[in-house]
Parts: sequence; C-alpha cells; structure tokens
Amino acid sequence: MKTTLLLLAALLWGQVAPAQGIPDAQVPPLAFVALQKLYPEARHVKWKRAQGWYQASYTQSQAFRLVRFSTNGDVEATGTIVEPSTLPPPVRRTLTNYYPSRIICQAAEITNARTGGITYELATCESFISSTIVLTANGVKVPRPHQQ
Repeated sequence: MKTTLLLLAALLWGQVAPAQGIPDAQVPPLAFVALQKLYPEARHVKWKRAQGWYQASYTQSQAFRLVRFSTNGDVEATGTIVEPSTLPPPVRRTLTNYYPSRIICQAAEITNARTGGITYELATCESFISSTIVLTANGVKVPRPHQQ
C-alpha cells in the first residue's frame, strides 16, 4: 500500500507543484550540495525548477517529501504528502464551499522556511481539468505567482 501511495505521489506531484523537471547537472551546485548535507537519507531524488526555486522531491523513511532551495542553497520551504482526509477543518470547509465539484487527488503540507507559515497545496484531478489550489491553514486561498 505504501509503495502504491509513493508511486501515486511521484506521478501526481508535478500537479501539486507545477514545475519543469531538470537533470541533476542543471541544479545549482549550492542547492545540490545542500540537499546532500541536510538530507543525507534522501532517496529517489527528482529535481524541478519553478517560481525561482529548485525543488527536490524524494523519499526518506518511506515518506514522500520535498524541499525547495534558492539558487544559493538556502532552504525556502519543506513539505510532506498528507491524506486529504487529515486536512485542517478550515481547509476542508473552503474546499467544500468553493470547490464542491473538484476531486482532490493529492495534498501536501508546505512549511515556509523563513516564516514558519504553513500552506496546503492541493492537486485537483478530473479527467480534463487538473490544477493546484493553495490554501493557508485557516482556509484562505493563496494566489500562486506566475511560473518563471
């Protein structure tokens, strides 16, 4: 079951954090080294670039995680996959009230490394429409910046 969830997470993660996948050679050296230093147990690492940061998605201790780095290797945010049923009540209320027909196929809890603020990135997966909804822990929608 955990393997299936990890595979599903790996396949869908691009929808939660839309980004362009890149090979290791295109990752800034400081970000690459920071991942190895801070998360030596990271396995199955995949890099993406979006919104001015470099995101490493990986598995560690059978959990799917992510970390976002600036070009100079500073951690911008960390995150983990969470079950949609475990989302905070205000987040679930916003989804019910404003997105009643959307199917949430994946959710991630993201912690901003600078502020400690938590947001939830939610992938909606319908047959023709997939998008990302970002909400604060109290259910307020966070506008996503345009991709760079």
